[in-house]
Amino acid sequence: MDRRFTKIFAIVIVVLKLYFIFHLFYPLVKNERIPIKLGLDLRYGIHIMLEMYDPSKKILTDTEMRQIIGILEKRLNPTGTYEIVIQQAGNNRVIIEIPEITDTAEALERVTKVGKLEFKVDEYDPNTGILKKKTVLTGDRIIRATVEYDPNTHYPHVAFTLDAEGAKIFEQVTRDYLQKPIYIYFDNKEISAPIVQSVIAGGSGIITLGAKDKEEALKEARELAIYLNAGKLDYPPKVLEAYTIGPTLGEKHLKKSLEAGFIALVTVGIFMIFFYRIPGLVAVFALIFYGLLFVWIISISNTVLTLGSIAGIILSIGMAVDANILIFERFKEELRSGKPTNTSLDLAFARSFDTILDSHLTTILAALVLIIFGTPTIQGFAFALLWGNVVSFFTAIYVTKTIIYLLFYINPKIVELK
Repeated sequence: MDRRFTKIFAIVIVVLKLYFIFHLFYPLVKNERIPIKLGLDLRYGIHIMLEMYDPSKKILTDTEMRQIIGILEKRLNPTGTYEIVIQQAGNNRVIIEIPEITDTAEALERVTKVGKLEFKVDEYDPNTGILKKKTVLTGDRIIRATVEYDPNTHYPHVAFTLDAEGAKIFEQVTRDYLQKPIYIYFDNKEISAPIVQSVIAGGSGIITLGAKDKEEALKEARELAIYLNAGKLDYPPKVLEAYTIGPTLGEKHLKKSLEAGFIALVTVGIFMIFFYRIPGLVAVFALIFYGLLFVWIISISNTVLTLGSIAGIILSIGMAVDANILIFERFKEELRSGKPTNTSLDLAFARSFDTILDSHLTTILAALVLIIFGTPTIQGFAFALLWGNVVSFFTAIYVTKTIIYLLFYINPKIVELK
């Protein structure tokens, strides 16, 4: 390696390392969390698996599944501020993870309601002589729903805005049923029956709730507004599993995982320093850089860190030094054959490259297969394994090489291996 390039690249490596440390640990100074999303198994919350079933189909299309996931996302995360994970699992299944909440009943109610709103009117059937309720408008025509308050009673209600076609229908219905009730049904349950006092034009209206208590009415109004804005499901989902992970268990998992990762890092570091002395110390420096870069990638990619991910990271720590061992052993062989240090160093990196590349590529391919065909738990492990190998290859070939050559330019004897 060119001496000038080695110095410049070494400075870049040190600057990057300091930046990673700042990015990951500076929030702790401000009493904030490290910017990494933790999965339920490392925190606490609710895990739900749903099966979406259409009686007319065995398998739903990807487009239908994306629409369902979008509706569930709007229902559970209307403000977009919660770290909720909603992902497809197979053809008809959806996995939902809601961190830092333990009210399973409320979460299940949100995800299992169809959310169908209907405006109905009384219609007399002359053939049977029976008064029936006829649906004249559905919630599909609502483009926006908000919670507002009556200026006189200060009671909450839901104000809605219809699309152009819905506005025309609503205007005609209020004209035809002036001084008569319009029944509002939500999931086949009557929630309101206001009397039409005047023709309503412009495509807007309000839905009053049946709750007598103001707090209860506010809760109902907020829930209804969420469902109307999210849209309705075409069929009720089936709950396959639902369980909570308590705060104590999540904290225990996180603590044990961090301990395991620290022990793995220290053990590998002691091994490398004991067998390879100064080059081993360089490998430890590269390993720490590898760990910081890896965690930074997880942080900026908004990847959710789970127990499976941590297992992949710990496995990758051991694999991260494989390339260094290959290089150092090759370096030893070249030195034993009588070649000078500079030539041995060049040959060690050059002749180890193909082997290192092949070993990393095979593991990356295996990880890709697991990501494509595995379950979400396996996918978390595979994601960590994949990125672990990508980062490992970079640190072994470039970071270790740069520092070794920098030390060689300072004093060739520092990097010699006996």
